[in-house]
Amino acid sequence: MASSYFTDIENNRKITIGIVTYNSEHEISMLMESIQKSNYFNNISTYVVDNGSIDNTVQILKSNYPWVNVYKSDVNLGFGKAHNIIINHVHSKYHLIINPDVQIEINTIELIDKYMDDNDDINVCTPYVKNIDGSQQYLPKKNPTLRYLFAGLFEKISKKMKMIRDDYTMKNVQIDNPIDVEFCSGCFMITKTRSLHQVKGFDESFFLHFEDADLTRKLRKTGRAVFNPNISITHKWERDNRKFNKSFWIALKSMIIYLNKWK
Repeated sequence: MASSYFTDIENNRKITIGIVTYNSEHEISMLMESIQKSNYFNNISTYVVDNGSIDNTVQILKSNYPWVNVYKSDVNLGFGKAHNIIINHVHSKYHLIINPDVQIEINTIELIDKYMDDNDDINVCTPYVKNIDGSQQYLPKKNPTLRYLFAGLFEKISKKMKMIRDDYTMKNVQIDNPIDVEFCSGCFMITKTRSLHQVKGFDESFFLHFEDADLTRKLRKTGRAVFNPNISITHKWERDNRKFNKSFWIALKSMIIYLNKWK
């Protein structure tokens, strides 16, 4: 099944990376260059599923990064379903789920490998995430709720909404050491591959948004979910669900699926 997507590919590295792209030509090289410069590059296999891009994403990957295993879908499968194509294929010890607009540091994967080896009770982990300017990017660490979703829409115009959003991301909590959290962001998830297989990867009912929160909850049933501030990455992130646009309605639909599932 999965082998029809990735055929005759070496698949015995300790660490695999899964990336889903969609019209990602402006950021994909940043990520690929940082992976290539990693001091753990020879211990990694990298897989990309392209969700029907109409730009030059696939061409850039195939022309400049021949070490990347690429499958191009003719249609947009959604975030989780596309990642599952990769998850179903890999047999590594640890699998990293990474957004195309991320940049890792030279020692990021080395630190991940050592930390996960030293903490066998962890199923999923998320790192300290920085903006391009080096400031901290505050991503959710608590289970999503409708209250948190709507607070994100109005945080710039309401102090109360900002307080609710800050609670969601634990912005006002001083975190100097790894702590257990409820929600690991899908922009960069460090997982045990075996555990991913046990929960059958992402729930494909979600097209986009909150599939990472759902996956974190599934993985927490048999292991810990952790935020580790001692491992860092950079995320070129633009939130597109603050307004009542198409992305918001997709997020709302996913939130309803999530709440019905976990009520």
